[in-house]
Amino acid sequence: MKNPSAKDQAMREWRRGAAGLPARSEKTAGQVLEKLLPKLGLEQQVHQNQLVQDWQKVVGEAVAKHARPVALRDGILTVAVDHPMWLSELKRYQKPLILKKVRDHLGARAVKDLVFRVDG
Repeated sequence: MKNPSAKDQAMREWRRGAAGLPARSEKTAGQVLEKLLPKLGLEQQVHQNQLVQDWQKVVGEAVAKHARPVALRDGILTVAVDHPMWLSELKRYQKPLILKKVRDHLGARAVKDLVFRVDG
């Protein structure tokens, strides 16, 4: 069995951070992730997942019944619609409003543009 004084010394060093552990941080997990995700290239994936989850709340029930976000790449959000009529409606008349709502939800820099396509 180890010498109790050696154990006590190791515990004291570990508690002081001498064991190479980082000092305690007061940052929240959200703050750490906010800085880490872009470095890992995962920020857009997180935004896409968030948008898929909150889509109806963001665009409203009527639009959500006929359109859904399918990809977010390089700031371009691709939205699939279920009928050519909806493609025309969203592209011509509702695109600026939907883009504003998405930016308000995810942040102004998260989405640069929207692209609509018929999928169905």
